Amino acid sequence: MRKQLTMTTAMAAALLALPACSSRNDDWEAVTDRDTAVCVDKDGKRVDDRQCNPQARGAYGGGGGGMSNAFLWYYLGRNSAVPFYGDSIRDPRYAGRGSFTPTQGVRYADAPRASRMTRSQAVSRGGLGSRGRSFGSGRS
Repeated sequence: MRKQLTMTTAMAAALLALPACSSRNDDWEAVTDRDTAVCVDKDGKRVDDRQCNPQARGAYGGGGGGMSNAFLWYYLGRNSAVPFYGDSIRDPRYAGRGSFTPTQGVRYADAPRASRMTRSQAVSRGGLGSRGRSFGSGRS
């Protein structure tokens, strides 16, 4: 007697979805292959590079290190994780891997295209264990 295991479409879809259930976002980090400058706001959150003064990006000693500007250049070394738009440079993924002061003699590149996006948050749509206030019109 020969036994066969058949895989249904639902089983295949469930197996393919398992890696997406992981809560780790490290797989989606953009890493720079050279010294890179990114623009951040006064709270340390990454914004579009067009918000910072392009002439000050590589200027040693005046590259946006002063906290008087609303937007500042933040300098990352090569092989550093690059924050997405809205991510804070104070986040443990990025903390201590950069500086507001550029290194003398170093030319800083633009951030990789893969980092020029906003990290999306998980969206809850209800389901098992969710709390709801009402159902329908509320009338009986």
